[in-house]
Formats: sequence, structure tokens, C-alpha cells
Amino acid sequence: MGIETMEWVVVLVALVTVCGLVFWLVDMYSKGRMMRCPETGSIAFIRVALAASGEGKSPKVTVKQCDLWPGKRDCAQGCLARYSETTPGYRVNPNSLRPFGPQ
Repeated sequence: MGIETMEWVVVLVALVTVCGLVFWLVDMYSKGRMMRCPETGSIAFIRVALAASGEGKSPKVTVKQCDLWPGKRDCAQGCLARYSETTPGYRVNPNSLRPFGPQ
């Protein structure tokens, strides 16, 4: 294999790697929901998942990934109280980002 061919292979591999990284980042944040944390007051992207609640009940929503983890990994997930007010991705409902607590 000539040096010119090797250069093209390296450029192609680098391009595929960068495209894969960009796709991964866009996919990760496009499925996230922007919410305010009731414990810290900061705004974070979280990803949710349905978890079986057992005994034939409907599944409940739990946090699968949060920007504040691992530091807040074992939180009470109080942000899910406003889950129905949010939409996936960057479409933001400012009302859902209001601070928790007495208004």
C-alpha cells in the first residue's frame, strides 16, 4: 500500500470517528429532557426510562441518566414531578423550569 493510500485511509477513519462522536452527542441530548433539580436548583438534562412497578400496575418513570450524576446519583428524583411538563430535546417549556418550593 502506497503512502498516498495510507493518508486517505487515516483521513477516512478520522472522519468516521468524528461523525460517530457527533451523532452520539446529538442522540444523547435529543432524547434528554431539560429539568430543574429540586435539590440543587440547577438545570440539567435527564434521560428517563420506564421501570416495571410490579403486580400488574402500569410502569413508572425513573431517571436513567442525569447531568448531575455521579455526585447526585442517589437523589430522590423529585424532578420527575414535572416530567409531564417537559418535551424531549431542546424544546423548552419555561414554566417547567420554575424553581421548586413555595411560590
